[in-house]
Amino acid sequence: MINNLKQLSNVSVLLNKILNTLIKRKFGKQYSIRLSSLNFINNRTGVYYFHNCSEIIFVKSNKPVSISQLIQIKEYLLFNINCVLKCMETESYMKVTDIEVVII
Repeated sequence: MINNLKQLSNVSVLLNKILNTLIKRKFGKQYSIRLSSLNFINNRTGVYYFHNCSEIIFVKSNKPVSISQLIQIKEYLLFNINCVLKCMETESYMKVTDIEVVII
């Protein structure tokens, strides 16, 4: 169990770095994101196959964010988080169905 938690923690750290880099390249350097690692680990420790997996991502921006830009960021993150997790969690992959975006 402890080994599995360490592995999930490593996955969340790497996922944060990848998603942050992708967002900065696509939408500009004023954006910074952070995946909620507690929610990420909680979604994967008590796995139920009929459970909808929803992640929480914090978006920090130096400038005001429009609703249309926020929707684009959310869709971009949802697509990319599933692509990255398919590569990283080959055996225990859970599709992320929704992302809750929190603006800081």
